[in-house]
Amino acid sequence: MMNPDKQEMNAIVRTVPIDRAIPNGLDVNDFVVLMREYEKGGDYADICDSLGDRSRASADHAMRQGHLMTATTFYLNAVAAYRVGQYTIIPDTDKKLGMYRKLIDCYSEAAKLYTPEIERIEVPYKNSKMAGWLRMPQNTAGKVPVVISIGGADGWREEHHNYSSYYAERGLAYLMIDGPGQGETRLFNKMYMELNNEEALNEIVEYVSIDNRFGKIGMVGYSFGGYLVARTAGISKKLDACVINGGSYFPKEIIKFIPHFSKVFSALSNKKGTELEKFIDNMTMEGHASNITCSLLVNHGIPDPLFSAEGVEKIYNEARSTDKTLKLWKDGNHCVTNHASETITMFADFFMDRLK
Repeated sequence: MMNPDKQEMNAIVRTVPIDRAIPNGLDVNDFVVLMREYEKGGDYADICDSLGDRSRASADHAMRQGHLMTATTFYLNAVAAYRVGQYTIIPDTDKKLGMYRKLIDCYSEAAKLYTPEIERIEVPYKNSKMAGWLRMPQNTAGKVPVVISIGGADGWREEHHNYSSYYAERGLAYLMIDGPGQGETRLFNKMYMELNNEEALNEIVEYVSIDNRFGKIGMVGYSFGGYLVARTAGISKKLDACVINGGSYFPKEIIKFIPHFSKVFSALSNKKGTELEKFIDNMTMEGHASNITCSLLVNHGIPDPLFSAEGVEKIYNEARSTDKTLKLWKDGNHCVTNHASETITMFADFFMDRLK
């Protein structure tokens, strides 16, 4: 019989299938090596760490040679490898923090090589800061629409780097940011998730709204981030449009399918025991979905085993938006990553039509 730790790790690994890993930045050959070595008994995080170090060395070498485009490619390969690997380490251990620090360092180097440079953003909140990356389109004239991207419980902001190109090409800015409980904001700024996390995310909207570079504002959330964005849309007065991708009406439902996710919620919130149970039980869209009035797109896979299609249908039905669309995929997996090109272009076009 497989030991419980191995069963839990296998469950985590299954949430990073090839159709999530590759569109979100992991080099296809790195994925092949990762799965081969993991299936042979290797440590998943260690394999990713090694792959990241190798790509980082290639990027540094390319920089010394003056091959900036090659350096960009390998810095981003390193970012993806570190990100995927640290995801399997749930507690905020030194190993997890070390991998994530290397991830940030490599992304910072890649960011400098874009035109315009991808800008580091810090949004103040409760004596700390929420950390993000802003990609602006080229050749902007006047105020630019901006889309704020919110990740879920694991991949966080850098997972959505590849998506930024779709927005920049359409003349939209794209702000990838870690809210409380996520990424750099949690691991290094020690800001944890609260039940009313929408108040923090609304501060991001407010921060963007007073930046003279920006016009209309959109927000997209992936997986658990879809729930967070739905809550934010319920209180924000300045959001013009939002996308809920793979979200949930009642996020506790994920624990039925992946029991270890209670540990993930503990890491996000820094809560344990009865305090954690109360936190999980009280995460809901009840009383919040009916406050959504901005343009709304809800995207979900009917067979999604993590968050139910029935839940997001309930969000859609209760939302009071006059412009709202529900897209359900008969074969869609979690976040419909098995239709990655179709979904990301649909989101980008949705925002372009409503924000420009």
